[in-house]
Amino acid sequence: MDASAALHSQPSLARRTGVAQSTIGRIIRGEVSAAGETLRKIAEAYDVDVDSLYLDPPTFFKALHAGELRGRAGSNVEEVTPRRRVPLISWVQAGNMEEVQDWLHPGEALEWIDVYETVPGEATVALRVSGDSMTSPYPGELSFTDGTIIIVDPSRGGGAGDYVVAKDVLTQRATFKRLVTDGGRWFLKPLNPAYPTLEIDDPAMRVIGKVIEFQIRGKL
Repeated sequence: MDASAALHSQPSLARRTGVAQSTIGRIIRGEVSAAGETLRKIAEAYDVDVDSLYLDPPTFFKALHAGELRGRAGSNVEEVTPRRRVPLISWVQAGNMEEVQDWLHPGEALEWIDVYETVPGEATVALRVSGDSMTSPYPGELSFTDGTIIIVDPSRGGGAGDYVVAKDVLTQRATFKRLVTDGGRWFLKPLNPAYPTLEIDDPAMRVIGKVIEFQIRGKL
């Protein structure tokens, strides 16, 4: 498979797997060997045996370019172009994000996340949900299980019923909850009733961003 032919399949492969297009190009051209995690992502995206990629990557890419591999995209599935990429940060960084306008320096993102369904503001970031406080025990209800990626826009204020990220200004610790109101008082409510509801006592507790999108990662 020559490099010019491979170029046409690289953007599609990058979108499906989350692997950088530049990395895919270097693998196809034989400049580097694919890491195990990269091969796993490619195998999952195209429903192929990962062992076949370890043994014979050139054959896989040749079949891909020839249109012999369709992956999971069938007649009822279409590819979506991301609107923008946002940095995935830690909860410690999230606690500081409203104080400094240019607080994220090069290399400080854990990784970059594609945003598909919404239009993020310039300061939008991604966070990975930790724990089960936002996992509802009730079937059919919306849940944000451990590992879910949430997209948070600090430029958008939260209203009743919105999912928000708030922080305790004394500890600078951030938390993800649903914003609710009752009798003129505002609360941060978990979806898991095993956890306590927190009252917003301004300025001790402050909403610092609205969740505008979420992405669940996992293997079926």
